[in-house]
Amino acid sequence: MKLVLIILRFPFLIIHIIVGLFTLLFFPKYKLKLTKTHFSIVVFWMKILALIFGLKIKINGIKKDVCSAFISNHASYLDIIVLNSLLPVCFIAKSEIENWPIVGYLTSRSGNLFIKRGSKESSDEMISSIKKHLANGYKILFFPEGKIGDGITIKKFHSKLFNSITKSGLKIQTVSIRYPKKYPQNLDSNNEIATPDDSSTLFDIGIKCLGRFSTIVLVSFEDTIDTSNLEATEIAKLSADSVVKSLSNLS
Repeated sequence: MKLVLIILRFPFLIIHIIVGLFTLLFFPKYKLKLTKTHFSIVVFWMKILALIFGLKIKINGIKKDVCSAFISNHASYLDIIVLNSLLPVCFIAKSEIENWPIVGYLTSRSGNLFIKRGSKESSDEMISSIKKHLANGYKILFFPEGKIGDGITIKKFHSKLFNSITKSGLKIQTVSIRYPKKYPQNLDSNNEIATPDDSSTLFDIGIKCLGRFSTIVLVSFEDTIDTSNLEATEIAKLSADSVVKSLSNLS
């Protein structure tokens, strides 16, 4: 049955990717010229992609449109697809993704930013880019853990990128995401989908999803944090505590 599902869905995936590549030809090359219409197109494209992969997203809480930035744990390569199908945001992704065939082009032209992990110079440049995007009215989403985790334990939330919003007066919202083993009987993290980033690839996980009738994703919109009087380390701690609390409630 898995093979049948993959054979049935794969052509739709290829067609959808081709449509996405063609559509991006009409997107501006300069990211700060993207409009709300462009972001709406990306959200719609991601919704269809999630449908092809059989992702069924269960939402808890309410996303706050007043928020300029969203902070989430990082559980799978699918996170960007899931969250981008819900939010018109620019993601902060690792620089390696920009060089991936097809995926790199899709993510770059749709407004996402790329950072070289472990590079102070790259981090400083990213902070400047985030500030420009926020000043332009764009919304940002980043994963402070830096790397994909195991879907259960939350790694340290690095405070570096929070310097882009410290004492800015902007509001941010925390988001938690989990891929349960068997919903609703077992809400523990599904290790086939939520795996450390070095143990599987986006292609591997994508094929697994194509071969499943459905993959449940739990997304919870949590606390809103006012950054007016907070330093970067304080925002990082409050964000981490919020996500940890949200995921612990699932357990």
